Amino acid sequence: MASMLPLLYWADPVQSAAVFTPVIAFLLAVQYNSLISVLAYSALLLLVLVGVCNVYVYTMVVLLKKLPDEPSSDPLYKVYGADLTIPAEDVVKISNCTTDIVNSGLTELKRLFFCENIIDTVKFGISLYCLTYIGSWFNLLTVIILAWTGLFTLPKVYINNQAAIDDVVISVKTVLDGLKAKISAFVPVTTAEDKKEE
Repeated sequence: MASMLPLLYWADPVQSAAVFTPVIAFLLAVQYNSLISVLAYSALLLLVLVGVCNVYVYTMVVLLKKLPDEPSSDPLYKVYGADLTIPAEDVVKISNCTTDIVNSGLTELKRLFFCENIIDTVKFGISLYCLTYIGSWFNLLTVIILAWTGLFTLPKVYINNQAAIDDVVISVKTVLDGLKAKISAFVPVTTAEDKKEE
């Protein structure tokens, strides 16, 4: 995750753009075309680019002799050495991490649906109700596009306006904490242990 921060903060704009642009282009393409078409056209474009690079290298090295006959003359030289294999240890780590996330998520959903804490259940219900409105305004792909764009823009906006944003967040948090205290005073909070004792 720490290696992602320079990308999100646009420390190197070329590298950040190299990550941001293909993904947003893919998401926008899938928004208007079928996934199969987008994958086929993307693979075809990649094949054409590699072919053009090979023709360029052949022309410049063999025919015109303007570039030396060495691997570094090929623009894709660095890509050829990339290791595309996935180590088995990484797969095990990812599956263990995924299992932990799914199990904790299911436990939390069980807690929310069975009203173990009424305040959290009410907040969850309000969130679900808000999601129905978001779902009526956008489809999932639009939300993913907005999230991807926000992932690359909001950190930079925060860095540029950190003092003002922190002041607003503190004031909103103060208001929400006061509201939560007032609601908690009116609604009794029951936990799973309280239910078991009854």
